[in-house]
Amino acid sequence: MAFAVRWSTPFRSTDMAVFSTISEAPEDFVLIANSRVEKGFGLILEIAKRCPEITFVALANQADPQRAVELVVEAGVGNVHVCKRIDHMPDAYRRAKVIAVPSYRFVETFSRICIEAHRFGKPVIGCDVGNVPNLLRQSGVILEEDADAWAREINKLFRNAAYYEERVALANENSKRYSQRNQFAELGRIVDFGQSSMLIGVGSGIGNMLHVGPMIRNIATRMGQRVDIVVAEDHARSLFLLANSSYVNSVFALNATVTQKHYHTVFLTQSFGPVDVQFTADRVIRSRDWNMFAPGKSSHETIFNLEAAKALLGVDFDDDAKYGHYISDIVADRRQNNFVGIHGGSKGGFWTAKQWPGYPELALKIAQEGYRVGSFGIAEEYVPNTEDCTGGSIEEMALRMAGCGYFISNDSGLMNIANALGIPVLTLFGPTEVATRRPLSRSSMVLSAQTDCAPCEVKDRKAFLEGTCTCIGRISVQDVHSAFKMMVAETQAAA
Repeated sequence: MAFAVRWSTPFRSTDMAVFSTISEAPEDFVLIANSRVEKGFGLILEIAKRCPEITFVALANQADPQRAVELVVEAGVGNVHVCKRIDHMPDAYRRAKVIAVPSYRFVETFSRICIEAHRFGKPVIGCDVGNVPNLLRQSGVILEEDADAWAREINKLFRNAAYYEERVALANENSKRYSQRNQFAELGRIVDFGQSSMLIGVGSGIGNMLHVGPMIRNIATRMGQRVDIVVAEDHARSLFLLANSSYVNSVFALNATVTQKHYHTVFLTQSFGPVDVQFTADRVIRSRDWNMFAPGKSSHETIFNLEAAKALLGVDFDDDAKYGHYISDIVADRRQNNFVGIHGGSKGGFWTAKQWPGYPELALKIAQEGYRVGSFGIAEEYVPNTEDCTGGSIEEMALRMAGCGYFISNDSGLMNIANALGIPVLTLFGPTEVATRRPLSRSSMVLSAQTDCAPCEVKDRKAFLEGTCTCIGRISVQDVHSAFKMMVAETQAAA
């Protein structure tokens, strides 16, 4: 059953209500306790379009309220409102009619929201991933990531009084199963597990950050304890890349908060750089004191980091560890395996020599074969003959990329994101060195310019830094198309 969306008047950004306190919101709304995209706010906007007569309120407890407002305005929905951070959740539960927990991309290890809402007798609709289904199995409603299904359930709860009371009764029963004592014990176990004795310092580039991921996973797994991460970041929204509920306790920007926190060990990877930061720790170990990473002279950066941890921390690793990349708790959905993502851009300056010029022709060729083809990156990197998937934050970009079945890219940060998501990637190399920068994956492939001077990053630093290299243009569209077909065939054969 489809729900038509009708507006009595056009929605304007000036109609957007931002509440400073939850008491300003009208009663009987659908509450989402977090307006972050990976917590399901994007899905809520789609659901709200299908339920135009129902009010939705999102709490910006862990996100920028202004960004949440921007997303609401972009979606063109007038029944979704944003409330600034609140410290007293009971007020929100009391005023809400239904609680939504659509955390499909951020895998919840506990989700106290479900239990707290039930203590107030409020029905909860939740996702079918993480620990949420376990908490709602006997009491709530568990749904797949389907806006139509969510809309049907919400409309039923609001329109069918008898059904709503049944769900309230189940919520009250479940609150008895999860008493305050039991919840505190469970949360205590999680907190104990999360007490980190190690801080790992990472550089700011997307590639540098993601090449540390397998080492972080390996250390946390072998130690049996999550670690903290500090990032000397150059992008305000990049920290989420290394956050992970299984391996990481906290991810910090480099500031006084993290330098004053006591650790047994601080391990600074090579990408952290030579900056002399005073940490409060029993010992500070610097990878650069052991060895200096250099393209053309070192192993792949991911393997280099694993080797540094083994040499300096005594943390061994097996060969499979090099494939342990991740992006937060995002799980790629490769069911849409005919969707091909493309990133045709790169950083500015001399890095533009990494950009392959054949993407428009390749995109048209692939599209004619029945594939959906989408451009990712910033707006200026849109490739003609593709769907426009550009724009948004890094986090929003990664969530969109998670729906790709394949990815074709220059050597870039988005290539590393696609690889870390587990998407088969075909990467085109010109001036940069393949061995230390290629995507590490059993399902990915690379094509590189075959010239005597390539890669100039290693063989001719002057030409590389001047950005005059044109070698990547020698890779033909036919070569890339053939490599793509080979990657698809090998991926499907291995499935």
